[in-house]
Amino acid sequence: MSEAAQQRLVSLDVFRGMTIAGMVLVNNPGTWSAIYGPLKHAEWHG
Repeated sequence: MSEAAQQRLVSLDVFRGMTIAGMVLVNNPGTWSAIYGPLKHAEWHG
């Protein structure tokens, strides 16, 4: 493999890290009474 093909795209790594941090924030807000409204999960009706 050439050296150019082995380099990582740093912006993609940053995006992936922010995505995981967001998932942790939404899934573990600490206390459900103080959660920011848009981060709440949708109600399950199934």
